[in-house]
Amino acid sequence: MKKSFAIMVALGLLCSCGGERVTIEGEFAACPNQSVVLEGVGANGTIEGDTLATTNNNGQFRLRISLPNNESSFYNLRCAERTIPLILSKGERVVVNSVPGLIDGYTVSGSKESELVREVKNIMRFGVAKLDSLATIYEKTSAKALQKTINDEYKKVYLDIKRSQIEFIVTHAGQLAAIYALNQQIPGDVSLFGGKNDIVYFRLVADEVAKNYPNSPYLAGLNAAIDEYDRAVEFNNLIEEALAAEPANFPEIEISDMYGKKQSLTEVQKGKVLLLDFWTVGDENAPFRNAELKELYAKYHDKGFEIYQVSVDTSKPAWVEIVQRQKLPWISVCDFKGAGSPAVQLFGIASVPQNFLFDREGNIVARNAYGDNLTGELTKLFK
Repeated sequence: MKKSFAIMVALGLLCSCGGERVTIEGEFAACPNQSVVLEGVGANGTIEGDTLATTNNNGQFRLRISLPNNESSFYNLRCAERTIPLILSKGERVVVNSVPGLIDGYTVSGSKESELVREVKNIMRFGVAKLDSLATIYEKTSAKALQKTINDEYKKVYLDIKRSQIEFIVTHAGQLAAIYALNQQIPGDVSLFGGKNDIVYFRLVADEVAKNYPNSPYLAGLNAAIDEYDRAVEFNNLIEEALAAEPANFPEIEISDMYGKKQSLTEVQKGKVLLLDFWTVGDENAPFRNAELKELYAKYHDKGFEIYQVSVDTSKPAWVEIVQRQKLPWISVCDFKGAGSPAVQLFGIASVPQNFLFDREGNIVARNAYGDNLTGELTKLFK
């Protein structure tokens, strides 16, 4: 899902640990006499950084750091509004130039991993620009035929981006930059490699990175994410087996809606047919699924049908904006913890969308029922 895998670990990224220091120098052409900050970014989004240099009148700078435990590490180099991702290794002398108007924003040399990261960013930069353009056109038209054409083109561009990233990952599987590629996201905070079948690429990268960086904490984080996925798959299999044998009751979750009110799943379900729906606002097909759910909700709500929709997003403004724009009439909740949400872990959600349908007694009677399948299940429950 995005939000499916957290594959880096928090580090003490700017400590002085001795060893061969890294030199970073270059120019932020549009940032004269401003602070240059080097940040280390953890998997959970935490950032550790310090002001290490100041540019001169021409935007030039130079700094030296020691890497934590002399291990290659992920960084962001920032000056004003410009941010450049780097993967630094001991002893490197890295030259970075950020030039306004340059099509990809910056150049980097002297760091093999950082040069590979730039390739990843360029794949995403051009593809995401196309997606943004298509999304803008889609929002401005109400013509169904045109919307379908745009949606088809959106899917094509999305797949092109993913194919390019897969090619990069397979080619550079033994590099830390492949981990960076696995963490790429498209508009709406949707992880490019969040699908249940994408685990193959995580395993490939873990196996190959182990050969080049056997002591890297990033490798440990990657293996931990794979273990988490395996546990989720095992949990899913247990649910499938239980469903095959007999209906199963569900665990409790309690999450706040956009107004801050805690919504208890068990309280909402009492005596009702309930659909527990996991989704993300960035899913290109979400508007269509929500439109179908609206029709079913209008038909069965007065008869005792409720929807408890859990967003796995991490951005509150994005979630609230979409919920309001689509005028979703049911209970919408989000804790903004993404893959770390207790609800995601309790129900073994490795990717979205996924849903669970409960009868009036609170038993799971169907899973991942969409379209005609969901309509058929509801028809049976409301005979």
